[in-house]
Amino acid sequence: PLQGEPQRSKPQHNSMSKNTASTDNKSTMMAGINVSGYGDDVDKLISFNTSLPRPKLQKGDGNILVRVLTVSLAPGDCRVMSGKTSLVQGPPSMPYIPGGDLCGIVVDVHEDEQTFKVGDCVVAMFDTAGPRGALAEFKLVKTEKAAIKPQALSPVDACALPSSALTAMLLVEQHVRKGDRVLVLGASGGVGTHLVQMLKPKGVSFVAATTTQRSLVQGLGADRVLDYRTEKWWEVPAFKEKPFDLAVDLWGTRDPWDKAVSSGAVKSGRNGGRYITMVGDSPVIWFQHWWHIFKLIKDMTLREWWTALFRSYPRWKYHVGLAPSKGNLARLLTMAEHGEVKAVIDSTHSFDAEGVKQAFKIQKGRHAHGKVVVVVSEK
Repeated sequence: PLQGEPQRSKPQHNSMSKNTASTDNKSTMMAGINVSGYGDDVDKLISFNTSLPRPKLQKGDGNILVRVLTVSLAPGDCRVMSGKTSLVQGPPSMPYIPGGDLCGIVVDVHEDEQTFKVGDCVVAMFDTAGPRGALAEFKLVKTEKAAIKPQALSPVDACALPSSALTAMLLVEQHVRKGDRVLVLGASGGVGTHLVQMLKPKGVSFVAATTTQRSLVQGLGADRVLDYRTEKWWEVPAFKEKPFDLAVDLWGTRDPWDKAVSSGAVKSGRNGGRYITMVGDSPVIWFQHWWHIFKLIKDMTLREWWTALFRSYPRWKYHVGLAPSKGNLARLLTMAEHGEVKAVIDSTHSFDAEGVKQAFKIQKGRHAHGKVVVVVSEK
């Protein structure tokens, strides 16, 4: 894997020993992480439970049962825990098991299963509205959300790819054009570190990125990296003289859009300029009332329509990019197998209360440089 800077922690080598339940196939119990309720205090909310019921296949459920090896976190894990999106992403009851993207070994399948068999090592992403269920020894996985892990990929690298790298791949395929000059705002997170790698192979002529992690992002393929703490991309003369065709906003405030409109550093829609955001005007999403959903849809739709009509602005679009079915996840894993994209890992953590608390704190802080991974089992 490529390593984010700095590498913050490593998993304990005995991650399956004293704190875990039996992984014998006859056991009805398992170990896992519990989140007791909504909030931001990770230390109070997260606990380790060795007496959780082990999930079982149900007739016609379209699942396989997986013994979990590794789990990667994403912003959605923190949103679910916060309760800010409880209307659409909230778990049906408390406590719940967090975690969405995983790599693991298939231990049970239905008799008529055609794609997977017991013993296969698979990569999968969550099949619920918000990520949950993966930070445990076993998880039921929808077959349509899973793909076989290539042998060349480690479980740590493999679990880091489903949400973030898949989002980056689909964004590139849908919005990037050959010859584009691209600006990536917030380039050292889970999506950004994988997006930057994919731009030059798509035929992009120039990549600029904002981040504090200059050496990391330059190593991923950026031509110029700006430290947003000291450098203002909208004031760079070279960018005004030769503006960007595409800006990708992975940071999430209104200010970058305003600067793109007023500075001339991003082309107008009339000249092919586009502004793609994955975070809107705020990094914090609220879905606690239907009004919140209506307001977000209204804001997204109106700005997209407005910039389509008034082409003196860059063409604005909100990218929603998770589509693991239709072979997309398998295609991404093949790219990784061939070295076309490499997982970028911020840190790895042990499968116990303290390890998972640390992982969530890094993810919540919005300064992870790549993906945050919990190692559930090393065997």
